[in-house]
Amino acid sequence: MNDIKDIFAKNLSELRQASGMTQLELGERLNYSDKTVSKWERGESIPDAGILKQIADVFGVTVDYLLDPEHGADAAPAAVLEENDTVYRRHMTIRRIVQAGVWLLSVVIIVLCWIVTRKFFWLILIWTLPVSFLLSIIFTSLWSRNKGRDNYIYISLFIFSILLAIYLSALKANLWMLFLIMIPVEVLMYFCFKLYFDKKKRT
Repeated sequence: MNDIKDIFAKNLSELRQASGMTQLELGERLNYSDKTVSKWERGESIPDAGILKQIADVFGVTVDYLLDPEHGADAAPAAVLEENDTVYRRHMTIRRIVQAGVWLLSVVIIVLCWIVTRKFFWLILIWTLPVSFLLSIIFTSLWSRNKGRDNYIYISLFIFSILLAIYLSALKANLWMLFLIMIPVEVLMYFCFKLYFDKKKRT
């Protein structure tokens, strides 16, 4: 029985990783917690036949495939990988369209302001930066295959862009010390994301 658990654990882990799905995402699709999925992938337990069938359906394979010791990482069904790549590309396209739309709106507002007042409000472009990075954080949290690493970068850029926008908006006030805030922020984020990655390694 332990051999079957190990075989299932290996095949499940490889299928899930090949599809770009997290343990949490798989658990949500099966109405189980990510801890339960983690136990399956560590070979500590194996789901009953009904759940095995649901898992097989999620990845477009048979139950026999899940329990076959001959399957490896390269044996993941091409149709599953192709479908996941198609979905990922669609998500990235939506992300680019939304972000391009935000920048287009900013440019339109600047042009309209120039037509009405004959003044160039360049700060609108600066304030568009944090909005764009905030959208990146949202889309990364929803769709990215590397949520932790990407969000670490985008959150840093988001905070920095807000400080930059405030600094440039009040240039005469000489608020350069605002950027010192980035030091404790980066330290805090480093340890928070270190906890996240450590937990992910354990699962």
